[in-house]
This record gives sequence, structure tokens and C-alpha cells, in this order.
Amino acid sequence: MDDLTGFQRDLLYVIAGADQPSGQNVKEEIERYYESEINHGRLYPNLDTLVNKELVEKGQLDRRTNYYAITDTGEQVIQDRREWEVQYVEL
Repeated sequence: MDDLTGFQRDLLYVIAGADQPSGQNVKEEIERYYESEINHGRLYPNLDTLVNKELVEKGQLDRRTNYYAITDTGEQVIQDRREWEVQYVEL
């Protein structure tokens, strides 16, 4: 996870917390968090990066809509990150 941007990390968390969200679902959720509009030119290349790193898989819901799902590797990366964070911040 150390090679991901903060935005990519946030996308990974959104996908991990949802059940195969579409790109539009991810966009809506991340826009709520960032409290600003996220354009497609920023969103989809970053989702593709997560797919290329095998942290997320991309599938097709229909001819126009893709879904994203966390992979086992993606889950492990999140778990490793949480273990690292706990060394420094315990709530």
C-alpha cells in the first residue's frame, strides 16, 4: 500500500466496504467523503491502477456498467496497513 496515493487508498477502502460497487457508486461515495466533485478523468485511471496492481478486480454488470471488488491481495494490504497504523495510533 506504500506505493498508493491517498486517493487510491481511499478508493480501495470504499470498494472493500461495499458489495461490488459500480464505478458510479464508488464516485458518489468518494465525493461524499471529499465533499467535492471527482471527475471521471481522475476516478477511472486510479481505479485502473488498483486493478493493475491486483488489489481490485473489475467485472461487467452490463454492457455499460463495470463493478469493482476487493481481491484477497487487496484485503491483505488493508490488513497490513491497519497493523502498521496501530503501532502509532491507538483509538
